[in-house]
Amino acid sequence: MMANPVGRPRTTTSDLPDDWENIMREAAQEGASDVEVRCLLGIGESGWYTLIEDDEQFCRTVKECKSLCQVWWERTGRKMTMGADGNATVWIFNMKNRFGWHDKQQVDNISSDGSMSPKESSAAVLDALKRKHAPQ
Repeated sequence: MMANPVGRPRTTTSDLPDDWENIMREAAQEGASDVEVRCLLGIGESGWYTLIEDDEQFCRTVKECKSLCQVWWERTGRKMTMGADGNATVWIFNMKNRFGWHDKQQVDNISSDGSMSPKESSAAVLDALKRKHAPQ
């Protein structure tokens, strides 16, 4: 005798509206987030990730939609640079949070524990080498 499966059945594309791909693409072309798309499809977060894991077509569509969404946001930013209405600060934070954009980083090579700082003995060796190889 086989045991009955426990828990909710896994979400499949047959659980989605018939035109799920068009719904996803249309929303992404307007800059929609994954959360907004999930709501339009009527599925929750766990169902979303189940579909990405189990269904290659759904996974490809999600990747395509991420690109379409980023294109919308980049175009919006480009339009703002030409004088279109918008909030540049909100746009910048959106790009950082959604698409991994970041400000230029200044690298500080000084270690907090001093392990990368020159040691007195190192300085003494350098001085000795300079004296040895100095032109006379």
